[in-house]
Amino acid sequence: MDDLLTTRQVQQLLKVDRITVYRMVQDGRLKGIKIGQQWRFPLSEVEHLTGISPAVEAPQSASPDQGFPTHCVQTIQDLFAELSQLSTVVIDMQGNPLTIPSKTTRFYQLIQSSPSGQESCRTSWQSFARESSPANGGSQLFTCASGLQYLGAPILDRDVQIGVFLAGQFYWQPPDPREQTRRLLRLSATHNLPLEDLEDASRQIPIIEAARHNHVENCTVAAARAVMSILRERLNFMERLQQIADLTQLG
Repeated sequence: MDDLLTTRQVQQLLKVDRITVYRMVQDGRLKGIKIGQQWRFPLSEVEHLTGISPAVEAPQSASPDQGFPTHCVQTIQDLFAELSQLSTVVIDMQGNPLTIPSKTTRFYQLIQSSPSGQESCRTSWQSFARESSPANGGSQLFTCASGLQYLGAPILDRDVQIGVFLAGQFYWQPPDPREQTRRLLRLSATHNLPLEDLEDASRQIPIIEAARHNHVENCTVAAARAVMSILRERLNFMERLQQIADLTQLG
């Protein structure tokens, strides 16, 4: 039987506060069981979020001996989200999140509250991963099934792409009112969500002004490079450890 963790234990493992844990339950990122007035969380759920669950294999190029350095990358991602005021997440080449999404919009949270919305998001991220390529240079603009847009910059480890740094949940330009109305009606019907809630949440989606386009693109690429720097340093560290181990065995 899967071990059950308390809210405090989840906080310690994910390095987040109590409010964030409850928000993750609300938007579907974390599954829990309410026993009386207390929440309990399966260990496997938390392991999945941290990227160490055996059910979710890390890409081989991401140093399989230790797995993806989620904690270090999460710190960079959270900082980027705070400075840019955009939602961010790192996904692998199958579209699976390697980090916990930062600063998600209320619109995204509404979509995620529906099982069909969660599946739609996974499908969109899988598409982003397939379309992303270092050959394109810089960052690429993607649009998810819900109409939210993302900038994606490839993450390489030893010259092999292992993931994508996504900054998004914005509009690259103001949406056409008629097209927006049709989109919200479709999303409401597809995911069984109140239209009024979607309309209200859509008004809070950031719109990136044209004057900021280059800046946001460059910052997204810089964040991806920062992640790659962590991967290089980690590889160098592991190689030095191996050299020490080899010398010890020779002695």
